[in-house]
Amino acid sequence: MEIKAKFITYQDLANALGCSYQQVAQVHSKRIIEAFHIDKKRLPKAGMLPLDLVEKYFDLSIDIQANEKTI
Repeated sequence: MEIKAKFITYQDLANALGCSYQQVAQVHSKRIIEAFHIDKKRLPKAGMLPLDLVEKYFDLSIDIQANEKTI
């Protein structure tokens, strides 16, 4: 199992979104962590987010408030 296949770095996410690393680190990552109740201690290292939850966060067809998934 490869970690990179399941997680995305803040820098890779910033590149994919076309925004700055600081915007991802200060805004998007905090919103994703809060929306999906992610336990930061269970992430492989700082500056990474679960790829599946990032995709769900940016998918407009999914109601995030109804999602109670915890990693």
